Amino acid sequence: MKSHLPIRVYKKVKSYGGGEEVLAKFRVFLKDRPGSLAAFSALIARFGGNICFFHYDRSLDSSRVAVEVTMAGTRELDALLAGLESGHYTFEKTRAAVDSVDITMVENILEIKVKLENRPGTLSSFSRLLRKHHANVIYMLYDEGIAPDSADVAMATKDPSEIDALLDGINRGGYHYRVVYRGAGEKEVEHIIGLKLVEKFFLRLRKLLEGKDAEEVKDLVGSSQELHADLVKFYAEAGDHLEAAEVFEKVLTLASMSRARTGRRFSVAEMPAIRLGPDTTLLGFRLPTTENIYVFNRGGDLTMVDSGFGIYYEDIKALLRERSMDPARLRRIFVTHPDADHAGSAGHFAEEFGTEIYMHPASQAVIEHDNRAYGTAGKLAGLNKYYTRLVNKFTDCRFPNRVHWFATRPLAKAGVFDLVDSFHIGNLQLDVLESRGGHVPGHVFFINKEYGLLFSSDYLINVKSLSSEEKDHLGLYKYLLISPNGNDFVFREETAALKELILSLDDRLKKKGISATILPGHGDHYPAAGLMKQTSRA
Repeated sequence: MKSHLPIRVYKKVKSYGGGEEVLAKFRVFLKDRPGSLAAFSALIARFGGNICFFHYDRSLDSSRVAVEVTMAGTRELDALLAGLESGHYTFEKTRAAVDSVDITMVENILEIKVKLENRPGTLSSFSRLLRKHHANVIYMLYDEGIAPDSADVAMATKDPSEIDALLDGINRGGYHYRVVYRGAGEKEVEHIIGLKLVEKFFLRLRKLLEGKDAEEVKDLVGSSQELHADLVKFYAEAGDHLEAAEVFEKVLTLASMSRARTGRRFSVAEMPAIRLGPDTTLLGFRLPTTENIYVFNRGGDLTMVDSGFGIYYEDIKALLRERSMDPARLRRIFVTHPDADHAGSAGHFAEEFGTEIYMHPASQAVIEHDNRAYGTAGKLAGLNKYYTRLVNKFTDCRFPNRVHWFATRPLAKAGVFDLVDSFHIGNLQLDVLESRGGHVPGHVFFINKEYGLLFSSDYLINVKSLSSEEKDHLGLYKYLLISPNGNDFVFREETAALKELILSLDDRLKKKGISATILPGHGDHYPAAGLMKQTSRA
C-alpha cells in the first residue's frame, strides 16, 4: 500500500454484501468548478469504492474534501490511490490562493436534501447529473453513520433559469428530494451554506449598493480582501486574534455608511450660519458620514474648507444650489489634510469648474502612494496603505491633478505651531498653521484672529453633537486602524496646544464682545468656552 500518502487505513466488517474490507480516510483537494466532484466520485466508483462519508464546504476551503471510502482490500485501495495521483489530485494544500467572487446572485443557489442509495457508484451517478446541468457543488455532507440514505447538497448554477431544468433532471433520475433553500428566499446571505466569505460580503454589499455594476462591487470586495489579509497579519504580529468574519462585517458597515447615503438618501445637518462682516457668511454642513464642509459665501463667490467624500460630489452641488449658491462660483477649496472624507470631492470640483485646490505639500506623497501614513514609521504605515486604498475606492475619492501648495517656511509662531502661510477671503485673513504630524502627513489648521475662528479638522471634534450612529461610524476608523493617528503621543500634544491657543484667543476677543469658535472636521462648530466645560467634566 502507498503508505507515504497522508491517509489512515482501518479494517472493517462489510455492511454491504458481507466479508471484510478496508476503510480509508483522507483529504483530497479538488478544483472549484462544475464537474470536479463527478470526476472524483467516478474514479472511486471505477475501483469499486463505496463512499461512506463525504464532506465538502466551499465556505471553509474551496477545494478541500474530507472523504471515507470502503474498498475490497489493500490492493484495490492502492489502485485507487494510484489513480488519484495519476489524475493529479493532491493530498495536501500547496498554497493559499486569494478567494475570488464566483457566485454573484443568490438566485443561482439551490440547496436540497436528497436520498442516495448506500452502494458504490451512487454519488458518482448523482454528480454526473449535476455536471450535465452545469451545477457546481458548493456544499455536500453525507455520513453513513448518521443518515445512510440521505445527503445534504448545496449547488450553484450559472443562470437562475437552469435550476428548474436541474430539478426536473433530478426528478427524472428517480431521486427523492426536498428543497431546503432556493435563491431569493427569505434566508439571510450569511446563513446560506457553501458561500465563501467574500461572496457573502459581495452579495450583501451589492444589495446595499443598488444599481451598481457587479464588476465594480467585485473591485471593492477585492480591495477589502487586501485590507483583511493585512489586518489579520497585523493582529497576529500584535499577539491578538481577529476573526475574519468580524473584519468583513466592519468593512461592510463602513461601505454601507459611506455609499448608501447618496441621491434621495442624502441629507445634511446644517449648522447655524456665522456672519463675518457685511458681505460674508460662513456656512457649515455635516455630511451623512459625519465629516464637515464649510462654505464662505462672499457676494455669491464661494470658498470651501474641506470637500467631503467624492461620492457626495453631485449631492454637494445640489445642496449648494438649494441654498442659492452656484457651484460654478466655487473659486477655491482649502484642504486641511489628504484623507478621503476631507479631500475626496476636491478633484471633482477642479475638473468640472476649474476650482483651485490648496493643500500642504506633504500631502503629495500621501496621494501618490495611496497611503495616508506614508513616510511614518511603525506597523501602522503598512496597515494604512490597505485602509487608504479601500476607503478611496469605496468613496470615489478624486484628488486634483493640479494643486496649489502652501508655503512651508515658518513665518511666525502660534503657540507650538509654525505659521507657514495665509490666504484672504475678501478682507478676512486666515493663517495656515502646520501640524507636527500627530494625525496624518500634510495636515494644517486655519485660524482667523479677528473673529476667533479655528478650523481644527480632526482635532477638538464635537463628539457630543453626533448621533449614536455617527459615533459608531467614527469608531470604525479606530477599529480598522487601531488608531487613526500617525502618532498618538504627538496628537495628544497638538490637541492640548490647540486648546491653549484658541482659549487664549477667546480671552483676548472677549474684550471686544466676541467669542472664539472651533470649527471641527466632525460634529457641530461650538464656542471655545465649551472646551472649559469639557475639561471640568473630565
